[in-house]
Amino acid sequence: MRILFSLFLVLVFLGGCKKESDLEAPRTLQAQILGRTWLESREEETAGSDVKVFRPEGYAFPVSWARDGFRFDAGNVFTACGPSPIDGVDTDPGRWLTIGPNKFRITPNTHAAPYTLELVSLENDVLRVKVK
Repeated sequence: MRILFSLFLVLVFLGGCKKESDLEAPRTLQAQILGRTWLESREEETAGSDVKVFRPEGYAFPVSWARDGFRFDAGNVFTACGPSPIDGVDTDPGRWLTIGPNKFRITPNTHAAPYTLELVSLENDVLRVKVK
């Protein structure tokens, strides 16, 4: 009986453990976006969806106005970018902080309100993000 109970406890314990690959997945995704500028691909977004689509800088976008984008850098440095009033690109520096698996709290250095970026997926250089 003790052996069965011990075996049961071992199985329960092992069943509750996460695989190493599960624990590494958020870090791997974070490493893939770090140090790259991501620009919004409005053409690939679905109307009515709260998921935004981004492509890396250098992607062959169709001709358009300046695009919104962002960049995560080491040392928790975050840079948002977007169109400026004089047909250029404005940058808005800030800080990022990991608050959960693939969730980041963004705090702009300006008076803009902090917000959350949730990385939904990254496949073939297509990054899907929810902004809250």
